[in-house]
Amino acid sequence: MLARHGIRAATSIGQHFLVDRAALAAIVEAAELSADDDVLEIGPGPGALTQRLAAVARSVTAVELDERMIAVATEAVRGAAHVRFVRADALAVDLFAVGPRPTRIVANLPYQITSPLLHRFLVDARRPPLVVVLVQDEVARRMAATETDRERSFLSVFVQAFAEPRLVRRVPPGAFRPPPKVSSAVVALRTRERPAFAPLDQSAFLRFVSDAFRHRRKQLRAALGHEAGIERDRATAALSEVGIAPERRPEELSVADWVRLASALGVSGARA
Repeated sequence: MLARHGIRAATSIGQHFLVDRAALAAIVEAAELSADDDVLEIGPGPGALTQRLAAVARSVTAVELDERMIAVATEAVRGAAHVRFVRADALAVDLFAVGPRPTRIVANLPYQITSPLLHRFLVDARRPPLVVVLVQDEVARRMAATETDRERSFLSVFVQAFAEPRLVRRVPPGAFRPPPKVSSAVVALRTRERPAFAPLDQSAFLRFVSDAFRHRRKQLRAALGHEAGIERDRATAALSEVGIAPERRPEELSVADWVRLASALGVSGARA
């Protein structure tokens, strides 16, 4: 279809189109779709995934920046009335207002904007029960990493505060046209109705954890004293209060540990 339209992928904006049928089927299966679901798709490209989502869901709203792709994807779904394409920058529009309020989000995320898009999907109280994303394999591992994994990072705590991630399957470069230089993975995020840190303030909690992770290899009693600005004695006392050894490092804490520590330090106040 791309050849017929005389279109090449614009890799400068992260266009790598998934063409592997097994991987496409795995994404649709992970989304657990029914005829009652309204899907928000980000970056439909030429519509290979859109076509499969439309075969099951009640509606599909696909947000695409590249006008060329909208023409191709419209042909792929044969102008189905329950599929709507919105030409927009997914980082600049209210994703939850471009169509029906989504019960699912499905996205093949450009590598360079993965983190900001995940932020937009999850921090909004309108987040759907299930989000399925195709991301760089390294990012997928960080999203799912526990406190015993070396890949654990601020992204791990951020994602797990809002959702329970599950690695669905890895996807090799050859599954895309053109193939990227790295492997990818499908991740299903079953979101929480209330974030794990509730009722603590969202912005304050996330900033606190992010600040500590800027020094993830340092011991906590020291790491908390940099961007977080917490004096060593106060940090040590709070860690002792919640039963966390001050010698542990930020990457070794679970989400529940971070919530207890934030509460003990008073860095996040309950919402009014």
